[in-house]
Amino acid sequence: MPSLIERFVLGLRRYPPVAVRTPDVPVAAIQELLGGHPALVRASGRLDLQGLFIIGAARTGTTVLQNALNDSDDVFLLGEPALHHDGGGADFAARYNAMHRAWHNQENKSSHCPSFFEGDASWYAYLLHLAGLYRRVGAKLVINPEDAEAEAARVFDFYSRYFYRSHYIFTFRNPLDMLMSVRGLAAWNGAEGASHVSILRCFYLVLQLYLRMLRNLPHVSAVFHESVGVDTFKALGNSLGVDLKGAAAYYDSDKVRHHALAELPEAWRDVIQQAVAVYEDLRGEVQSGGMLLQLEQNSRHIDERHYTGLGKLWRRTELLIDALK
Repeated sequence: MPSLIERFVLGLRRYPPVAVRTPDVPVAAIQELLGGHPALVRASGRLDLQGLFIIGAARTGTTVLQNALNDSDDVFLLGEPALHHDGGGADFAARYNAMHRAWHNQENKSSHCPSFFEGDASWYAYLLHLAGLYRRVGAKLVINPEDAEAEAARVFDFYSRYFYRSHYIFTFRNPLDMLMSVRGLAAWNGAEGASHVSILRCFYLVLQLYLRMLRNLPHVSAVFHESVGVDTFKALGNSLGVDLKGAAAYYDSDKVRHHALAELPEAWRDVIQQAVAVYEDLRGEVQSGGMLLQLEQNSRHIDERHYTGLGKLWRRTELLIDALK
């Protein structure tokens, strides 16, 4: 069986490396993940350019979006490998595949890492090999209510370090429907589930992570679960340079469940209405293109006439997060 290096070189035949400048990723970090092999380290700049990652809070449509994108012959996205927690051990496929088997997931592009190498390898080596076979490679990750603040910070630091020029798609969903879905799934599994406070905090923290990455990284976009359709995938396909003609078929508006405030305890309704208002304003800003206006730095600017849409949303989420503590 070909060695790791030989398999990687074979993979380059489909998508040869693009001539790029020296990767922004620290060389020492890459060397550690690739076992220090110089050929792989030199080629690793392709991941920074070909990376594609879906980020969202739990129950916001990350899974269906991953499956829709994986429908393309140009895309391969791993499902929740938690790369930002992986130390780069040379047993990635064994751990990843065992995790999905434990979740009773069937084997497909979203839940199975192929056996490319004799033995096993690090996640970075697998993604690097996949980058020779697919135009866009990466993963989807979910931020859960538990430890959402620490997770959001770690995600930002990790992906800024390793995948600065990659593409990121954030998924958002009406917070009322998101809350009911999270709690409904927990009840179905016989668990108590997260509190409404922790779920709403998670919503705000993911929104802040989106704003932070939008302001700092070059390729960050957002989709809204209730309105994903043909036009969404036309825009994404053009942005990513891939064929997504089959992606919209994964969405069925009849399967997107909506809830009413009346289904909730009265004591929760005000804070959830505030979250829904933020969500609608976020949608409006994204759809109008106002998110591009971001020349605003101080959160305590004294003149409200200078506020941008981005800055207003950041201020509101800061206040709302503090109010939920």
